[in-house]
Amino acid sequence: MRYLPVLAVLALLSAAPSAPAKTWPMYQSRPDHNAVFSGSGAARSWTTAAGGKINGGLALVGGTIYAETFRHELLALDASSGTVRWRAPLTNVAMTTPIVADGLVVVGTGTAHVKPVRGKLIWGRAKGEDAIEAFDASSGRPVWRYRTIGEDMPTPALVSIAGNAAIVFANGDDHVYALDLRSGKLLWKKPIQGVSTMASAAAKDGIVYVVAGLAASSHIPPHVYAVRAADGKVVWQAPYGNADCSPTVGDGLVFVEDGNLTGGPPRRNAINDLYALSAQSGSLVWKYTSPPGSFERLGSSEQAIAGLYHDGVLYQSLEAARRFAAFQARTGRVLWSIPTKGQVKMSAVLHDGRLYFGDTSGTFYTVDAKSGHIVSERRFLNIFTVSPPILAGKTVYVADKDDIVAFGV
Repeated sequence: MRYLPVLAVLALLSAAPSAPAKTWPMYQSRPDHNAVFSGSGAARSWTTAAGGKINGGLALVGGTIYAETFRHELLALDASSGTVRWRAPLTNVAMTTPIVADGLVVVGTGTAHVKPVRGKLIWGRAKGEDAIEAFDASSGRPVWRYRTIGEDMPTPALVSIAGNAAIVFANGDDHVYALDLRSGKLLWKKPIQGVSTMASAAAKDGIVYVVAGLAASSHIPPHVYAVRAADGKVVWQAPYGNADCSPTVGDGLVFVEDGNLTGGPPRRNAINDLYALSAQSGSLVWKYTSPPGSFERLGSSEQAIAGLYHDGVLYQSLEAARRFAAFQARTGRVLWSIPTKGQVKMSAVLHDGRLYFGDTSGTFYTVDAKSGHIVSERRFLNIFTVSPPILAGKTVYVADKDDIVAFGV
């Protein structure tokens, strides 16, 4: 399996967003989160039991799908047939999206245990048992491991530092890290205020956007950080977002969602706040507050969901209200809003005027992106949680709890 140099790949993503993926550089492959790629041949149809729950994203590179499970495994599957090519053991639970580049697959592991360390509350095992791990993409052979005291659940972002491929990520010990992709060597490590629990990094134009902050960590409110990839300098920070929610980047804006629990169990009268920030300064451009509803822990405990930006529109789950909506990206004007049977805990993908996403009732939706009209609903045996779909050619690939499923659009 051959891979392009990271600089060429990052340029390819900007120039030809629908080209087949040569690498997988971040959550949903792109900072706008639209993981849609061209392909040839008929639609695929198969179901493969992964052997454990999947709450991380899928990666699709060179005809191979990579996924992680709660069973402490990394899997590589043939995208045409669903056949498992190899399995590799991990040190802990993994919920990242695998980063695939230069013949390596990189994942993060961790636990959500809150521990006091040097006067701070961190998320992790606090003994260096959580780690970023790299494997050979063809065989699953371990290549390197970088241990941290905080959990490493948020997906890193692939960047270029001094002409070399590197990954940048925030994690559970109040820091942002940069590691050399080939060796796992630490390039820089910078402190930030608060932990990043599941908020995957998004990178664009040499800036990496992360979200950190949690009540369990010194009562620090969530902040979006714009971090310079070259040296870790914080360009700006803004008091918005959620430590579980990856920023969405498009059209000079950074979009983040937050979940606010204004009532006790079962979390009634909860709302989602949605923010659009200037990518240059972090200043607030607009804010939207959802109708009240309730959060469910069904499948996952995430209270805020990453959005999808495409062609001037932000498509966003409003989890508390059990709605999915489209917003004019520059102004925040609601273009349409539709109810869903369950909570949508994943970001969507968009192709040829149609959106694709699933919810916690086990319903997978096809929605007209312009009007919000539900074109079709497909029921599955299991619920859909936070693992979003990928669309390649005529095939949707998505995790359905313990299964990875391929089906035609």
